[in-house]
Amino acid sequence: MLDLLYILASLVAWPWVLLMLILSARWRRGLGERLGGVPARGGDRRCLWVHGASVGEVLLAKGFIAGWRKAHPDWDVAVSTVTPTGQDVAKKNFGELPVFFWPLDFSPCVRRTLDRIRPDAVVLVELEVWPNFVKTCAARGIPVVVVNGRISERSAPRYAKLGFMRRAFSRVTRFCAQEEAYAARARALGFAPERVSVTGNMKFDGLPEAPSPEAKAALAAKLGIAPDARVLVGGSTHDPEEKHLLCAFRGLQAAHPGLRLVLVPRHPERGGDVARDAADAGFAVIRKTQIDGGAKPPPDAVVVVDTVGELRTLWGLATVAFVGGSLTTRGGQNIMEPAAMGRPVVFGPHMENFREASALLLAADGCLQISGPDALLPALAGLLGDDASAGALGERARASLTGMAGATARNLASIEEVLTTAPKPGSLIRP
Repeated sequence: MLDLLYILASLVAWPWVLLMLILSARWRRGLGERLGGVPARGGDRRCLWVHGASVGEVLLAKGFIAGWRKAHPDWDVAVSTVTPTGQDVAKKNFGELPVFFWPLDFSPCVRRTLDRIRPDAVVLVELEVWPNFVKTCAARGIPVVVVNGRISERSAPRYAKLGFMRRAFSRVTRFCAQEEAYAARARALGFAPERVSVTGNMKFDGLPEAPSPEAKAALAAKLGIAPDARVLVGGSTHDPEEKHLLCAFRGLQAAHPGLRLVLVPRHPERGGDVARDAADAGFAVIRKTQIDGGAKPPPDAVVVVDTVGELRTLWGLATVAFVGGSLTTRGGQNIMEPAAMGRPVVFGPHMENFREASALLLAADGCLQISGPDALLPALAGLLGDDASAGALGERARASLTGMAGATARNLASIEEVLTTAPKPGSLIRP
C-alpha cells in the first residue's frame, strides 16, 4: 500500500520532478544510487551502516564512527546521506569508507541497497525513519537504532497524523534520545516504550577547542582579514538572517571601523544570493570559492563562505558569534561549537532544535538570546563595546559545557547491547 501511495504521489508530481531533473545537476546527482544502484560491498566482514541526512548529522557521526571502528576493527562501516552537501562532507571525512546516497523508500530500491551493503545493523542519526526501509530491515532481522534521537515539537503533530508512521516507529529496535522531552514524544508516537532510552546529546562530545594563534592568523590571512581585526561571524544562517546581519553590520561600523563580517549560510548553494544581498547593500564582497580560486579579497570585504564543512574552523575567528536559524522558525542551529571555544554567542528566539543546549547556556549566563531582528544591533554593539563582559560571557559558556560529554559512549554501548541480543540478519522474519 505504501509503495502504491508513493507511486500515486509520483504521478502527481512527475512534471515538476522531470523538470528539476533536466534543469538541476543537484537533482540528478546520485540518482542511480538512490534507486538502489550503490556499489556492492565486497568480502564477508560484518558491517555497520551509519546514516546522516545532511552535513550536521554527518559531522555528528564522526566521533561515533571513530569509536565503533576503534572497538571493532574487524567490521566494515558504510555511510549514507540524503543531501549532496552531506555527501561531500561524508566523502571528505570518510573517504576510505563506502559513502553513498540513501535509497528512495520504494521497496525495490530499499531491497537492492540492502542486498548490496549487507549490513548487520543500521544506525540512523537523529531520526530519518522511512517506513519501507524499517519494514524491510525488520523482515530481514537487521536491527535499526536511532542515536541522538530528536523529535521536535513542530514535527511531532505531523507524524501523529500519519498512521503508517506509527507502524514504522514501532519497528525501530532502539531509540536513544537526546533528552527526556524527545523520549516522551517517541513513546507517544509509537516507539516501543521499553526500547526508548535517554543517552544524551552527542553534540556535547568532541566539541572543538579554539584554534592556536598560528592557525587563526593563517585563516585570517587567507580571508584577507588583518590579524588584529575584530570579526563578526554569522554562521548557519537562513534567509533573511543575512540581511539582518548586514543591516546590523552597517550600524556597527561607525563605532568599530575595522570590524569585519563573515557570513556562512546554512546551505552553501545560497552563497550567490547572499553575496548579491551584500553587494546591493553597498558592501565590497567576496565568496570563499573565489578566494580558493586565487582571487585576492578586497580590503574590508564581507566574506561569504559558500563552501562546505568550514564553519567549525571559522568560529575560531569570531570576536562575536551569531548562530542562525534562530531569527526564523527553523528552530536554531548548533550553538555549542562557538560556545565551546569561549566565543560570546548571540541567537534569536527560535531554538527549539537546541532546547537543551540553549537552556544550559542561558542558565549559566553564557549567551545572549534576543527577541527578534530589531534587538540584533543593540546586542552586538553591547558585546563589541565591552570586551571584559563579552570575554566573561564566552568563558561562562565554555565552562558550562564541561562535563556534558558521554553520549557517544552510551550510544555505542546501546548498539553493542542490541547486537548481543539480536538474531543474525536474515534469520528472523518480523511482522
